Amino acid sequence: MNILRRTKNALRAAVRSFSGYDITGGSGRWPSSYALHAPISQQLAASRLASRKIAHQSENNALVASIIQHSVTAIVGDGPTVRPAHPDPEIAAQLQAAWNVFYTKSDIEGTMSLGGYLSRVARGFYVDGESFTQLVVDPNTMRLQLRLLTADQVDSSKTLPSLGMTGDMPMIVAGVEFDADGRRVAFWVFRTPPDAPFASVAPAVRVSALDICHVFEPRFPGVPRGMSPLAPIAGLALQLDEAVDASIVKLKTTALVTMLLRDLDGAMPFDETTNPNALFLEPGAVMRLPPGTEASFPPISEMSTVAEVMSYIARQICAGAGVPYFLAAGDLASVNFSAGKLGMASFQRRVKAIQQNHIVAQLLNPIWDRIVLLEVLSGRMRAPDYESNPEHYGATFLFPGWPPIDELKAAKANTLNLAAKVKSREEIIAENGRDVADVDAEIQNDPYADDLSASATNITNQNEPENANV
Repeated sequence: MNILRRTKNALRAAVRSFSGYDITGGSGRWPSSYALHAPISQQLAASRLASRKIAHQSENNALVASIIQHSVTAIVGDGPTVRPAHPDPEIAAQLQAAWNVFYTKSDIEGTMSLGGYLSRVARGFYVDGESFTQLVVDPNTMRLQLRLLTADQVDSSKTLPSLGMTGDMPMIVAGVEFDADGRRVAFWVFRTPPDAPFASVAPAVRVSALDICHVFEPRFPGVPRGMSPLAPIAGLALQLDEAVDASIVKLKTTALVTMLLRDLDGAMPFDETTNPNALFLEPGAVMRLPPGTEASFPPISEMSTVAEVMSYIARQICAGAGVPYFLAAGDLASVNFSAGKLGMASFQRRVKAIQQNHIVAQLLNPIWDRIVLLEVLSGRMRAPDYESNPEHYGATFLFPGWPPIDELKAAKANTLNLAAKVKSREEIIAENGRDVADVDAEIQNDPYADDLSASATNITNQNEPENANV
């Protein structure tokens, strides 16, 4: 046994000296399970279970619900506006009108506009890690409508390896079908959500990838499905809930003001007057205890640091979710102007990345292309350059802007940037989610625009008071 033990230690030392890094596990500090050996397979195995656990937290955990609510509201707001790229004002106006019609009646269920629909998409992105939208064309009106699919509605058990073959042997992974070049060509979808009442038991059907928009964040190359961005903090959020529940029980226990009687010399008789079951406390009561007894109360000093520990855990959860702590927790007591601005700036960059990389690229651009195609095929719009100049039929989506923390300082900064020619009016207006053409048209139709501009110039030339917020 000693020989085997010495041999094992020698081999372990050889591995450690060969690798040269403690992170390889040679020192024994790292658990064997603390590694992602197969990220794609491990994510596919864990994603659906993580989705169900985070869905439960989104409805029962106050902090997680606040994180999702603020993230969804920041990403979508009241919905984006569109700016057609066509140089012909008449065609651009027709495209804008088609978008406006679609915006108000985009949901096939007829329950909300596009802004509300995108909120459901963003919520699915946070809870399930992905969201599926099916593009449906109404055969009577030749207009586009959207059908939101649940993540479970795409058959994650549908996996069929191609074994290196081509032709009639596609590669299907977790309900996503790929061709020989790795392009997504189809999704395998159940007709109804599996958890719906009286759900259909029919097998999944093949739906072309041209009719499905998949909003997700591929964390690893080749991963076919998404994982909730809240997965890293879900376990910590559960522990925070348990700590809060335990603290509440502790507070309730100490609020009982329980008194403990101890017989120090063991000579106290038990009768009707000294029976512990007969002793109780009343507000304002004065009790005479038997000789040789001592009264004590449960200690509560250990509760003094609980708030700091739970606040630290909540900050870690918010940091992992990418949402400022003061925003998710509603704790604005210790936030000054500079800290609030810095925290919101990081959150805004994250929101903008999700808007452009996922909501626009994976959903709104395919929706716009389908709307333009239907307008052309239905004959509602003449587009002689549709095939020769497809770049003219693109669009830019403008999301609602962020309200400034200090409106006067923001207005002065925009004025200085405009005067120094480091920003344009179009950029400043686009930051607020508006189209410069709409703003110019409103100004032109406003009879008091000149007087208001003169007043605004006088206001910006005024000095701020010395006690202004910094």
